[in-house]
Amino acid sequence: MRRLMAMFAAAAVALVTLPTPAHASTPTVFGASVYQPSGQTFTQALANAVSRYGTLPVLRVFYPGAPGAWTDAKLNTPGRSTVVSFKYDADTVLTGAADDYLRSWFAAAPRDRDIFWSYYHEPEDDIRDGAFTAAAYRAAWQRIAGLADQAGNSRLYATTIWMDWTLDPKSGRNWRDYYPGAAFVDVMAWDVYNFDVANSETMATHNANRPGLEVARSEGKPYAVAEIGVDDHANRPAMLREIARWMRGTADARFVTYFDATGWPQYDLNGDTASIQSWKEAVTGTLFAGTPTMTTTAGPAAPTASTIQWSTRVDPAQKVGWVSCASWRTSGSDFLEGPRQYVAGNPETVTCDRTGLPANTSYRARIKWWDAQTGGSLLYTSNTVDQVTAAS
Repeated sequence: MRRLMAMFAAAAVALVTLPTPAHASTPTVFGASVYQPSGQTFTQALANAVSRYGTLPVLRVFYPGAPGAWTDAKLNTPGRSTVVSFKYDADTVLTGAADDYLRSWFAAAPRDRDIFWSYYHEPEDDIRDGAFTAAAYRAAWQRIAGLADQAGNSRLYATTIWMDWTLDPKSGRNWRDYYPGAAFVDVMAWDVYNFDVANSETMATHNANRPGLEVARSEGKPYAVAEIGVDDHANRPAMLREIARWMRGTADARFVTYFDATGWPQYDLNGDTASIQSWKEAVTGTLFAGTPTMTTTAGPAAPTASTIQWSTRVDPAQKVGWVSCASWRTSGSDFLEGPRQYVAGNPETVTCDRTGLPANTSYRARIKWWDAQTGGSLLYTSNTVDQVTAAS
């Protein structure tokens, strides 16, 4: 929790950001895997994807074995974050056979962009089928994470990628069977599929049954989606917008990449103009653009004889600025405005405290928005809430 205090004669006001993931100031980035038809190079396919969705700030790329060199077109994409997975047999990893290659690969990784690396995405079925044990997978993950740490690159993020089906009670699985431990994981990402087509299931309802967000938060890790696919073609444009809003707002996801891949026509968006437009709005941010909105409520703490508290959900709407606390007596003056806090990116909740107040006195409070793009002008104010300090 970050707390900034401004002291005034007989009273003080503080603005507090409620506990959120460590990356809360970083906007959710939306991207995709790259649909690569036969006969096209990856560079050509990427250019086509950009023409459909706009500049993709994050790409999802796959290697069926060892990861490629950083000069490979799939990885040589300056200016873009990369979600990259690779596969080795877990028992082979534990012999040390991959150590030298992976140590060099991590050491050579770019330091000017985020690299979300994942060892053996979706291992669940392979473990079920006896390719290796869950214990071997966990141990292999730990070994590889240690090699990544040796690189000393703060832009490398160890990212688990599992099926969200694993979280469905009907799967009979326990995600902890695959978890190498909090010390070896930076981000928990999921592959999200199988929406209830008959009922145009929302992302919130889907997550309630397969709670990837809650699992990530229970471990104190950022939540992300490495693959998502919607096969409800009739409702897909609207569903993609709803999913994107949920990811940016409720989930505060680190990244979301749509599975727009060859060989899966039920999911790829090729030829679906309306769905392409929906995902383009998420990728470019136009889906979230507009006027910053701020909704203020009393509390969560009840007034005492000398304190009040109010909370505001702030959606920056693709803008940057500052917010500040303001409060005053409902009759009379005693106006006080607290410190400013920078806001940008995803919606977040800020809570203001004012202390040193007289008992049994009515106060009114709100949040103000000062816009960074116009030299710090006061542009917006939230609704107000009234509270009465308790009797002494």
